Amino acid sequence: MMRHFCPLLILLFLTITPAVIAIDSVTTEIADSIGIGSSDSIAVGAVSVEESVRTFQYPMSEERKALLISYSKFVSRWRFLSFFIQVAIFLILLYLGLSGLFRRWAEKISRKKIPMYFFYFLFLTIFLFLINLPFGYYRGFLIEHQYGFSNQSFGEWFGESLKNEAVGLIFGFAIILILYWLINRFRKWWLLFGLGAIPFAAFVIIIYPVVVAPLFNKFEPIRNQEVASAMRDLAEKAGINNPDIYEVDASKQSSKVNAYFTGMFGTKRIVLYDTTIRNFSVNELKFIMGHEIGHYLLNHIWYGLLTAVILIFFAGFLADKILPSFIRRNENRFGIRNLGDIASLPVFLLFITVFGFITQPINNGVSRYFEYQSDEYGLKLSGVSGEEAAIAFDKLSVFNLSDPEPSALTEFWFYDHPALKKRMENVKDFYKKQLAIKCTDKVCDFKNTEF
Repeated sequence: MMRHFCPLLILLFLTITPAVIAIDSVTTEIADSIGIGSSDSIAVGAVSVEESVRTFQYPMSEERKALLISYSKFVSRWRFLSFFIQVAIFLILLYLGLSGLFRRWAEKISRKKIPMYFFYFLFLTIFLFLINLPFGYYRGFLIEHQYGFSNQSFGEWFGESLKNEAVGLIFGFAIILILYWLINRFRKWWLLFGLGAIPFAAFVIIIYPVVVAPLFNKFEPIRNQEVASAMRDLAEKAGINNPDIYEVDASKQSSKVNAYFTGMFGTKRIVLYDTTIRNFSVNELKFIMGHEIGHYLLNHIWYGLLTAVILIFFAGFLADKILPSFIRRNENRFGIRNLGDIASLPVFLLFITVFGFITQPINNGVSRYFEYQSDEYGLKLSGVSGEEAAIAFDKLSVFNLSDPEPSALTEFWFYDHPALKKRMENVKDFYKKQLAIKCTDKVCDFKNTEF
């Protein structure tokens, strides 16, 4: 989905974005928006990567397994490397005095605060987009093509990148207006900013499915009537009448499979990728759908939002204690007057990048706990066997080249979903316990269900 949200929105609301974009995706990994790798053609034996990816059949062949290992190692390395690249970019921006230069340019255009802020943010956004573009092309376009995932031409990929920047510019500008107004007006700006993050994040979560997501993909009722009927019956079994279940044409971007739950109140919806519908059996889809309904009914989006807001409070408090002295020591070098100067924005971005990296295990740990809950919920609701649920996870690994057994450190630090191997074992063990859900008149009573 919206993988290239503007740098400010990603970094400033780093802990909120999983909820903003989608509280869940069934896969264990979401492709990074930028990356690095080899530009040489990759091959496994006599079979090219692209041919192997697009023609393989489940279960996994030896060629496919070799690709999985190669891709997983690359993604794991990039997770660490991308952090240092982003830190380096912000340091370059600061120590070359570019942020102060962008503010001076903006002040020449307008001395009025709001227009000046806008032009500064526009200059900063353009700079970050251009400096990240080579990495974005390499990771998001070239590597995805080499491994046979991407279905986009360069023009389509670049057009979506520009569209992402435009959306990010709008949301990001709203954030910086609020942030700098609070900094320049209140001593405990971070406290008020944290409180304001709650309604703002809720607003973004509400409008994302109906305003932002349709800019990138087409959402329609599920066309396969057998699947559509099974999904409706499953939702009604859980007590959800007239469920909003959509099929999205994700294949226009990638061959990867996925599903997610997003939105709030009247915009809540469950979305299945068209690639998922084509490659999974009805029972496997029922389990995936049950998993998403679990997120829906167990209020995971609210708990995730609460975790995010707590981290935002903590980040704001630390920023208020650390950043003013850092700016004072480098005032002349950075060309930044104080924390309330709009040119201090890259200092915030640098801080949140580091803070987000350090606290990532907390947010991911909460998310992994939710995933286990929803896995068990989906197994109960769908009525499929533990083996069928495990096959659904195995397919996710095979189709998306996701490592089913990452290292303990990689899973702890970077995975917002448990390792697929663990999820497979968990659903099998859970099924053996034969925890049945009692249903009356097709409506299941979940109130006394223990997870």
